Amino acid sequence: MESHPLQRASEAFRAGRLDEAAELCRAVLAREPFSPETNHLLGVIYFRQGKSVAARDFLARATASPAATAEMHNNFGAVLDAIGDTERAAAAFGAAIALQPGFAQAYNNLGVIHRNAGRTASAIESFRRALASAPDLAETRNNLRSAYRDVIPPWHFAMMDDARRNDAYEAAILRAVKGKRVLDIGTGAGLLAMLAAKGGAASVTTCESVGVIAYQAREIIAQNGFADRVKVVAKPSTELAVGKDMAAPAEVLVTEVFSSGLTNEDILPTLEHAHLHLLAKDAAIIPAAGAAVGYLAGGEVLRGMLFVDKVKGLDLSLFNDFAPPVLGIALDGFPHEIFSDDFDIIRFDFRAHNFSMETVAREVTVTRSGPCVGLAQWIKLELDAQSTYENRPSPNAGDNGHWTHILYRFPEVLQVKPGDVIRLNVRHDRTHISVDFVEHVRR
Repeated sequence: MESHPLQRASEAFRAGRLDEAAELCRAVLAREPFSPETNHLLGVIYFRQGKSVAARDFLARATASPAATAEMHNNFGAVLDAIGDTERAAAAFGAAIALQPGFAQAYNNLGVIHRNAGRTASAIESFRRALASAPDLAETRNNLRSAYRDVIPPWHFAMMDDARRNDAYEAAILRAVKGKRVLDIGTGAGLLAMLAAKGGAASVTTCESVGVIAYQAREIIAQNGFADRVKVVAKPSTELAVGKDMAAPAEVLVTEVFSSGLTNEDILPTLEHAHLHLLAKDAAIIPAAGAAVGYLAGGEVLRGMLFVDKVKGLDLSLFNDFAPPVLGIALDGFPHEIFSDDFDIIRFDFRAHNFSMETVAREVTVTRSGPCVGLAQWIKLELDAQSTYENRPSPNAGDNGHWTHILYRFPEVLQVKPGDVIRLNVRHDRTHISVDFVEHVRR
């Protein structure tokens, strides 16, 4: 007995005979124009052949039927997405999920639309739901990793691997937290919060503004047995409220919201808010203080990197107008010369309750002769009276922490000698530090 034309069409499609399959579908539709199965198959065939508009029309007919399946809606969504109709595509994937709540491919496809639209949190949630139903779906695992990279900077890993940082924080935390209420701002993986709990804190509240990081931190904290002592709140600290997110004001604040430039991650406004709304009077602050520290730097290698003069006998010096005034650079092991003693470019007492914008004049005495090109800067954190962390550049530093160094380039190369004075203006606007060259006073 000869099989039904739709069955033969399906067999031809699976065998890759697309023209034959399409012809059989058209023959069926001539008799049964509203057959959802046939409209669906012909739409998929046309999509495979690159005829996206025709594919859309036949899949629209298929999904208009009350008998439409989740697969039909999912394939309709794929075609709509391919032709740029992402809003209707998302609705089609949603319809597929409504019919089949564990439909991993539909969740994956919906996640791709969310990610392309910049809705990263929704994308991550969709990819996670897909993997909950189909843990081995390689495409979704790759998509989830890509979405994580959209919101989670890679420096988190170098930070957690920074043994000197970890040791300095742990020592200060253990001295301060026993029996105290602790607030940790910027939980990341939850390391500092767990160290506080491990050190005997009465309670720990830790906050994280990136929802996906907060979710993972909560899992990590539970996995390590601290779920009963550490509360993770998926909010920035400026949205926390005592009596809601915290039972009472914290007696110890722990934070590591510092950039290579010290203040760029809004640490000063964050501390002001915490002092005013979240902390007990005379709360301990870890770190208690921090400074941008530096020295005058130069030498022929740095000059070649930052200034151009003549190349092949041709004068290119006008291109120096385009040179960046500030450069992030790992100076460890990088050939350069030091032209002054170390000095505090600017220092902050984090126990203060207010941080007004300011400009500070600095006079730096030159200690050796040579071409000086700018000011090298690193950070120094005074965790408490006993523990200090800094990432001063050194030829022998090896792994010198996850923070890089900053080089403030002078407008021109300065030929200096011992006893000369370089005058600088250092400014901060509460979120950024800037260094302006003022004058080279020759001896």
